[in-house]
Amino acid sequence: MYNQPTQANIPPTPSQIEQKAMVARKKLEQCFKDFHKLMLDKVLDENKTAAVKNTERKIVDDLLHSVVALEQANVGQGLLSLLTISVREHLSLRDRTNELEYELYKTKRDLRNLQRDLGVKPDGKK
Repeated sequence: MYNQPTQANIPPTPSQIEQKAMVARKKLEQCFKDFHKLMLDKVLDENKTAAVKNTERKIVDDLLHSVVALEQANVGQGLLSLLTISVREHLSLRDRTNELEYELYKTKRDLRNLQRDLGVKPDGKK
């Protein structure tokens, strides 16, 4: 007996696969933008409200879900995208840390010079 093909057993066409991957890439791109904004936020954790923390969790969850969707649409691309995002954000954090360390170094140097010029010992006594 001949079985009629059903929607469930018809493999997707290459154009359908590419369309699904393109939609997933666009979603990932938007999620990355939201995540990058999150990474630029300078509010200390103890100053964040529960709503802000929930929003952060949602942004991270959305990013991970979009990575999984892209991975399912085009094997390897989701994982590679997540790795690329991670490395880029890590390099941005390294650069910011270096800037802050240099500013701290200059501030300490200037403070020592000022203390020396005023004749104040580092412990605050003259």
